[in-house]
Amino acid sequence: MNRWETVQADFVIVGGGAAGTMAAIRAKELNPDMEVVIVEKAEISRSGAAGRGMDALNNVVVPGHGTVEEYVEAVDIVADGVLQPDITRIIGERSFGILKRLEQWGCRFPRTPEGDYIVNAFHPKGRFLVEMRGDLKKILAREVSSLGIRVYNRHPVLDLVKSGTRIAGAVALDLGTGVLKAFLAPAVLLASGGAARIGLPNTGYLHGTFDCPWCNGEAYKLGFEAGASLTGFEYTCRSAMTRDFNGPGQSTFIRHGAWLVNGLGERFMERYDPQRMERAPAGIRMRAMMEEERAGRGPIAFSFRHLPSKVIEMIEEGIFEAERPTMRAFFRRRGIDLKRTPVEVVMSEVYLCGGHGLSGLVADRWGETSVQGLFAAGDCLANPYGFLAGAMVMGEVVAERVVERAAPGPSGHDARDRIDRLRRALERHGKGRLGVSVRDFEYKFRRLVNEFLAPPKSETKLRRFLHLTEPMLKDQEDLPARDPHEVMKVFEAKAGLFCARMAAEASLFRTESRFGLYHQRVDYPEKNDAQWKTRVILSPGPEGPVVEKERS
Repeated sequence: MNRWETVQADFVIVGGGAAGTMAAIRAKELNPDMEVVIVEKAEISRSGAAGRGMDALNNVVVPGHGTVEEYVEAVDIVADGVLQPDITRIIGERSFGILKRLEQWGCRFPRTPEGDYIVNAFHPKGRFLVEMRGDLKKILAREVSSLGIRVYNRHPVLDLVKSGTRIAGAVALDLGTGVLKAFLAPAVLLASGGAARIGLPNTGYLHGTFDCPWCNGEAYKLGFEAGASLTGFEYTCRSAMTRDFNGPGQSTFIRHGAWLVNGLGERFMERYDPQRMERAPAGIRMRAMMEEERAGRGPIAFSFRHLPSKVIEMIEEGIFEAERPTMRAFFRRRGIDLKRTPVEVVMSEVYLCGGHGLSGLVADRWGETSVQGLFAAGDCLANPYGFLAGAMVMGEVVAERVVERAAPGPSGHDARDRIDRLRRALERHGKGRLGVSVRDFEYKFRRLVNEFLAPPKSETKLRRFLHLTEPMLKDQEDLPARDPHEVMKVFEAKAGLFCARMAAEASLFRTESRFGLYHQRVDYPEKNDAQWKTRVILSPGPEGPVVEKERS
């Protein structure tokens, strides 16, 4: 890992998921001469949170079924009033255009007998969820290839490069050769997902998470250390997931009318949100699940027996064929038949995500952070409940902004200082003086997340978490990494610890309860709109993060 190379470009995209590939495609369409580069730590035909595909676009304003105003209002309800609406509005305005693009490329959107799109309800208000089929990432990868966009697979980005106050590129590690590569460009898009591995799953498996496990907050950490701000980190998500099967999928059940029932067979959401029931905001559903379990009325399950056979068949088609083919074998081995058998669910570990929550990099309506030339899109952007359509919309929006500017690359700039800093860090990891594996290190801080950061929260528990993890900030620099793959794992663990501590800082600062379970403070049990109906902003400071309310 002593050698390094330089790659010049006009636009560098960190992450080849839905947001990153859409940004690359749009930029190349608008300017075929632009040198666009995707830097991906996996392989773009299967990378990202939608790596296999999706059985629906969760947030599309389909003409005749909803309006942009209704969509913004629905997201505002989910965000409990803590919403900067510009990005949400743009997603609503452009979401149907994304659907039509995907349809043109070969994604299939099932129709009703009358020829209309199948649009279901998932949000607390309105109908914005459209059934979808097709191998999405293969389709996006094909479009990327057809445009001649350069892709560097298996290149995790370890650092960003700046020239003065503006962005100048990114440095990645080639997992095959161990060579450090500096990708220099005047515009960099962070699109490498949220932070899945924060809390510890009930199974104890480090990668047995609800959200995409290879996305662990690297974009949050990279952006923050470059000078960008974060928000929504007190929104510590937990979701319902099928017992012993990692990954999401319960939105499929909810939108088709499945019921949440407890161990007594009761449809318990009547006790917690009798109007919206299963369509209540996620934090309210999770608090209801926790209360039922604590009362001894578990286990919790989704019941389908009241649904028509055709609806159950559509559920099975979506999860078995479009999104989670392994779930078919899992259900078969467990003897689960949706027509007769409830699907038991448990509460997932704590995670942070812009697309499934509120957490992310703060950016303007074009996706640009406070660092000139540094953009964000997808789950690492603060785009509340933007889901897949939001990721692709903002990928396109960023690309249009970058092409519009069409600034030349940083003249004469090189990344030697960043390369030298990384070399020293990698040499230190090569010595591995800590003597603790990265797996054990990660297990420790994630166990502490479960004990002290996971909701319900209190000042005592949050301060305890920060105290116990403070020494780990020094220890992490001596984690052993004998090869490039272990280096990647070390940097993932560092990002996870960073995100967990940012979540504790934001949770301490917001002295109220909000978002249902997600920010339930036992020492501040009431919601206080007068003081706290605003975003909490984390910004880099000379002595650590500066935490403050968003300035109007």
